[in-house]
Amino acid sequence: MTPADAEARRVNEKIADALRAEIATGRLKPGDKLPAVRDIAERFEVAAGTATKALQLLARSGYARAESTRGYFVTDRPEAHERRESSAEFELIRQEIESLRAHIACLEDRLQRLENSTQNRQ
Repeated sequence: MTPADAEARRVNEKIADALRAEIATGRLKPGDKLPAVRDIAERFEVAAGTATKALQLLARSGYARAESTRGYFVTDRPEAHERRESSAEFELIRQEIESLRAHIACLEDRLQRLENSTQNRQ
């Protein structure tokens, strides 16, 4: 891991910690949709990939769940979602699926902005 990778990881964790704090204080309640990747990226002044990784950290720790194209939602009881032992292969597949879902959400957001931009020009 390069120093840049380590720094990016710390940023991911800081963002995830900030969102966990909002969940703990009740600002974000169970069932609430977490901010979109783009909104998190703007708020914390990071790349979309960094924001996505922060959301993935929340999902892995049980504070959020990913819903295919809808985004990430706060879970009802994080402590009830403690990670179970899983095979390394299963874990890699799960991470890849999460990454693909986040990427698709970003692409959908980008497409929506392009469509809006095209409509505004007409």
